[in-house]
Amino acid sequence: MSYANQQPKDFMMSLQIIHFALMMGVIIFAAYVSIHLNGQLTFSYSSDKAFLFLAITISYIGNLVSKSLFLKLIKKISKEADLSVKTTKYSSAHIFRVAMLELPAIMCIIFVLQSHNSFYFILVAILLLMLLIIFPTKVKFADDIPLTSKEKSILEKL
Repeated sequence: MSYANQQPKDFMMSLQIIHFALMMGVIIFAAYVSIHLNGQLTFSYSSDKAFLFLAITISYIGNLVSKSLFLKLIKKISKEADLSVKTTKYSSAHIFRVAMLELPAIMCIIFVLQSHNSFYFILVAILLLMLLIIFPTKVKFADDIPLTSKEKSILEKL
């Protein structure tokens, strides 16, 4: 996806739409599984220990990888780069970050589908909350990326 010919406002709007769409994919899949297994769902944190430990481990690793990969990709953005390059690299880093949180959420939903245990929806809700917290805004963009004073003034006018 190229942001070279777009305004920073368009870049942020498209990144927010992508973020929202990925979140809605998880929510719709969880709703489908919940409706599909209606009446068959149980809630237990003592049974299916293998799935439980695997789900918690995958969620924890996904969170760590999302943070570290995002920071690693952000550090590669130089202050001297053009704003369009910064927006492109930021969007790539953010999408990778979201994907690393979305994967464990989808895995937990698959665990619900396999085990009929609704306990894993708690992990899905926590991961969705994390996704909601990292929702992209121009303030977060300005905090995460090294911007020049000219770029900051362009960003403030949006």
